[in-house]
Amino acid sequence: MNKFTFGGVLIAMFASGPASAQVPVTAPLSMKYDAMAHDIAPVRSRTNCPVRLVSVVDARMNKDTLGTNFANPLLSGDAGAWATTGLQNLKAFGFPVEVVAASDLRAGGITMAPRITRAYTWQVGLKLFGTVALKVDYVLPSGATESKTFRASGDKTNMWGADDEFMVTLNYAFNNLLKKVAADLEKRCGTVS
Repeated sequence: MNKFTFGGVLIAMFASGPASAQVPVTAPLSMKYDAMAHDIAPVRSRTNCPVRLVSVVDARMNKDTLGTNFANPLLSGDAGAWATTGLQNLKAFGFPVEVVAASDLRAGGITMAPRITRAYTWQVGLKLFGTVALKVDYVLPSGATESKTFRASGDKTNMWGADDEFMVTLNYAFNNLLKKVAADLEKRCGTVS
């Protein structure tokens, strides 16, 4: 017990251990991709060139958290696996998708080697917001590579204050990003011989 005097009044403080022991321990968010978390359903592409997807690398600067739910951190789960599952939903846009090793450069399609660089959420009033950024290195059948960065946001109303609602918001953001990737793939598929 620590004692000190403040304005002539004896104040007693009880030590409760290090501050880190007072922070509640929470489990990482279940980073489960949800293809149904969207405002507009996917529109099928006019092309169906094969897409070979290399598993997404988690290249976020902060791999520990996805934001906070008030004062509690939203601990991150496996963002690379989440984004890989999300990109496999390019099938909903009409692209045949196959997860492959980085060395798989067969002719007749495009190989995507993506890195997730941002995935975070925040709250303003009763609204939850999420942002996702993905850098994709395309490997064309010729062996040439091109890169493009995609960014998208999503939002929803906070109904219950549950941590899982933040994950729903990230899925909205990812599905908005997926539309941009599909539109870009449609353009690139026209150049594949």
